[in-house]
Amino acid sequence: MLFICALLVFCWYVAVSRLHLRNSQCLEIFINLAILFFGGGLIVAQLIGGRKKREENWPHPPIFVPATKDSAIARDANHSSATLLGYNVHKEPWLWPDVVRMKHGVIVGGTGAGKSTFLENVISQDLTRRFGNRRMPMIIFDGKGEREFLDRLLPHIEAAGRLQDLRVLDPTHPAESARYNPFYALDDAYQEHVNFVFRSFGLREDFFKGHQEAYLSDLVRILQYTGKLFNVYDVLVMALDENVLQEQIELAKARLATLSGISMQKRLNFEMSVRMLQRSLADRERVEKIQGLLNELLSFLEDELSIVTGSYQDLLTLDDVFEQDLILFVSLNTNRNQRAVEALGKILLQNIQLMVGKRYARSASDRDADEPMLSVILDEFASYAYPGFTQVLQTARGARVSFLFSFQSLPQLQKVSQAFSDEVSSAPGTKMIMNVSEENTAQWFLKASAKIATKRRSLSVRRTGLFSAKYTETGTGSESDIKETRAREEHIKNLPVGQMEILMVDSREGTRYSHLHVRRVPSFRLEGLAPRLYPKMHSYLDPEIGVNLRFKETENRRQRRRRISGVSLDSLSGE
Repeated sequence: MLFICALLVFCWYVAVSRLHLRNSQCLEIFINLAILFFGGGLIVAQLIGGRKKREENWPHPPIFVPATKDSAIARDANHSSATLLGYNVHKEPWLWPDVVRMKHGVIVGGTGAGKSTFLENVISQDLTRRFGNRRMPMIIFDGKGEREFLDRLLPHIEAAGRLQDLRVLDPTHPAESARYNPFYALDDAYQEHVNFVFRSFGLREDFFKGHQEAYLSDLVRILQYTGKLFNVYDVLVMALDENVLQEQIELAKARLATLSGISMQKRLNFEMSVRMLQRSLADRERVEKIQGLLNELLSFLEDELSIVTGSYQDLLTLDDVFEQDLILFVSLNTNRNQRAVEALGKILLQNIQLMVGKRYARSASDRDADEPMLSVILDEFASYAYPGFTQVLQTARGARVSFLFSFQSLPQLQKVSQAFSDEVSSAPGTKMIMNVSEENTAQWFLKASAKIATKRRSLSVRRTGLFSAKYTETGTGSESDIKETRAREEHIKNLPVGQMEILMVDSREGTRYSHLHVRRVPSFRLEGLAPRLYPKMHSYLDPEIGVNLRFKETENRRQRRRRISGVSLDSLSGE
């Protein structure tokens, strides 16, 4: 303080003696400088204090960002290979870069917390993303079968000019649904398709599980070498009718004899499958041993589901989604034909894993310079998950695939397995949580936010008052070092709708933490003109493409009348 006064006196002396200023002028300069200094200090203190006050204010009030400014920020974010997730309490945008997004993300929130709004925001921006001359391919897996969510996305898809890229896979609306045959494989990957079709069945405790898996593999190998497409019904007919089985074996042998590009090992594998199937015909309990397999396959013959999964033509593959930059929306409703729908969901997830594995195995020289990132969004997928699915997270980044998991609570994942729940909740580099009341889920995010050192101060008080309890400070206290999580439990369990807390990895800052207001996407709606999906046009069906197997007349009527899973063979043949 003395130094400042001495400096002030020296400056005053120089101004009067050397600069020839009057004392009144020096006083005026001093007052102006004092006002500027203290006024600027007050403004800076107010700005800093206001920022801290906004952070400590709870609950955080909604913020308003002009639509034009919001659209400009989102557009700039997309051009810089990032996604705008929302805004923090200071109205600053929060971006999700692609390099971080390919480390995957997970968002957890209760019903009505705003997860659909968050997903709508991410999807609407992905629709406009470009990678050179290519668009972003997308797979949206809706495990609830919520038709309203698709209706919310249709205006954005149409506004982005990508309605022709949309493919919907919905067994409850077969007229609008794409066709997906689980046994259809473009290359020699038919064996992988057989494996994940069988693994989707609930045959873990079946005594003849190994026999049934080998039997299905042999049947499919024979049908594959006939050179025609086949479906679940064809596999059932071939498994039940001995004459049909023998006929297809002869057709496959005849075709195999004309093919020169088949290796000797494949021919030996084919001969082994033929020998095993022919040997099984001598077993009187052949059908009983594969009863569990037949029961699972019969569930796919539900009227509407069989239209989607039993087609021979206009088939959709997940490889087509990536190569043609398509948008695949999968809507599965387990309230109808639960066993078959859950099996179909497991088949699709395993098909996604197979597709990622094939992309990961490609060399860098085989990849396109403008190869886009594939966005996979899994909403309420726990009913269709299986323990081995988490392996895809280890290779997805190298295949340029981004996964975003959305569910309500961790116990949903724990139904699959504890290891599966731990892997899905901990592996993603971006963790987001909205309003939840489930204790394990809240504690998961608190632990993930990490603990930081802070000070705890306590004051001593003394009770006073005779008729009422009053406390006065004694002037003494203590201070101790403690560690607290960056996130707070009372905030997580009381988050307003449309707000969330986020933990995102960063190459410079480690893990960033913030409270965000989820961005609400502008809606595109015209009164009286609601966008909709139109039924598919009837196309010419070539009968020569599929095997079109039917039951044959046999002399052994007694064998034909055996009942399989409560359904007689006569009823299966339509008699």
